[in-house]
Amino acid sequence: MLRELRIKNFAVIDEMALEFGPGLNVLTGETGAGKTLVLNALGLVTGGRTSSDVIRQGEEEASVEALFEALPEAVREKLKEGGYRDDDELVAKRVVSRSGKNRVYLGGGLCPLGLLAEVGSGLIHIYGQHEHQALLRPEAHLALLDSHGGLEEKLEEMKRKHDCVARDWERLRDARMLIDKRREEEALLRAQLEEILQARLKEGEDEELKERRNILIHSEKLYQGCKEGEEILYEGDDALVGRLGRYVQRLREVASIDAALHPVVELLSASLAQMEEATSALRRYTDRVQYDPETLETLEDRLAEIGRLKRKYNGSIGDILRIQEHLSRELSALTRTEEEIPNLTKALDESRRSAWELAESLSVERRRIARRLKREMETEAEGLGMPGIVFEVHFQEPGPEQDETPFQSGGKQLTKLGMDQVEFFFSSNPGEEPKPLAKIASGGELSRLMLAIKSLVMVRGDIPTLLFDEVDAGIGGRVAEMVGKKLKKVAASHQVICVTHLPQIAALANSHYAVSKETVKGRSFTEVKKLGPKERIAEIARMLGGVKITDKTRQHAEEMVKRGSLTTD
Repeated sequence: MLRELRIKNFAVIDEMALEFGPGLNVLTGETGAGKTLVLNALGLVTGGRTSSDVIRQGEEEASVEALFEALPEAVREKLKEGGYRDDDELVAKRVVSRSGKNRVYLGGGLCPLGLLAEVGSGLIHIYGQHEHQALLRPEAHLALLDSHGGLEEKLEEMKRKHDCVARDWERLRDARMLIDKRREEEALLRAQLEEILQARLKEGEDEELKERRNILIHSEKLYQGCKEGEEILYEGDDALVGRLGRYVQRLREVASIDAALHPVVELLSASLAQMEEATSALRRYTDRVQYDPETLETLEDRLAEIGRLKRKYNGSIGDILRIQEHLSRELSALTRTEEEIPNLTKALDESRRSAWELAESLSVERRRIARRLKREMETEAEGLGMPGIVFEVHFQEPGPEQDETPFQSGGKQLTKLGMDQVEFFFSSNPGEEPKPLAKIASGGELSRLMLAIKSLVMVRGDIPTLLFDEVDAGIGGRVAEMVGKKLKKVAASHQVICVTHLPQIAALANSHYAVSKETVKGRSFTEVKKLGPKERIAEIARMLGGVKITDKTRQHAEEMVKRGSLTTD
């Protein structure tokens, strides 16, 4: 319940502090005095949208602070989840700055705006001046019906199941599209892969082939060069190996005289061995190297094939081999995707069946709730001065068969809300066929019907404070008194704060606040004052009598207040 509200520099409100009590709290005052500003401030401190336009002219920031007590369990759980102290009281504060550095506080600590909005929605429901216009939109009727039936948990489950169907359908559709696309490309992929596989490429093969080709091209030159080396080292009459061998033999004889020459003998002996090894190597090479036109032609053909593939695939042999791996994976993926189709189809069938079963169950329950809502609405409407009305909830019949998807069946459409589309029908005159409420109800009727629906829905809810902003628009006289009694009845289980222009409603208040505006030195100031018994009578007399208040008007006001204090429902 809202216990206290403090507002500073908000629009034309300079500074004010209000204490609210249980039951029915009403705010009255002349048109334009600023009654709705109080409700707007409450909307701000419970997470509503705002801008710097709400800041009073000449000030840098505006603030709204509210004290709530006897918090609902759902709100306390939300606060605990957010890391805030679990207490029976809560202070919420919102500061709006021209600099854009807005701040939000819960329990004295900073908090995100999103958390304030979540907590605020569990503390206060604001029924604005134009909320009854929702009755003009058939798409809003289903939400009102579901709220009346308390179907929130089932709707959450329905949304999850619908999302599951959408996810499974998207996966299956994507897999099929991928298969179709890959099948179109499969022939090309297989041709490319076969071409590369047949080439039997090896990393670095082109460089190796170029070296071999170079040797074959210069084979004669290589042969002659090596033969010349053999001649110099070993074959000729004056070959180096023979001459050196004879000298080494002579040097050994000399070294036998002086041992100091032994190292020289060893060095020359080693050189002789190396020269003989070199000669053997040259001989083996000349035996191997020879000009072979057929082999050269084969090498040239292989290099030409490699060059063509490198140009075609715009890369090196390594790049082509990586393309080969990619093509293999693509073709394997096509096979795997085809194998996945039965599993994906089965998953979709299961999620679709589950979602449609829940939608059918939800529809059956909605029809039961609709019958109950009809009875209760007609009873409520009679209590609001609309006897003999007919109120019905019409369920849209299935349409023509459509393209079969998981979301269509027998002309019905599956959505996150189930399979139903409903519209409220209404007849205010006995004997007349009910017609779409949006087309025939007057403004006053809409306002009263919405109050009836809200009272049915909210009495079952856990939101402790309900705000009504001029719910009495378009009504008066006896009907106004009935509306007041309805608000009084709702106030028996909720704290109700109501802005009204009707004395019939104001007279029923448990707490009465007068809103006034005055201009001082060219600036407007709005003030709110809680009225005592005599002040209440004067205010209701003003509402009854207008500019000139007579003794008779004052007596009438006094009688209304006395009757209102005795009214319990």
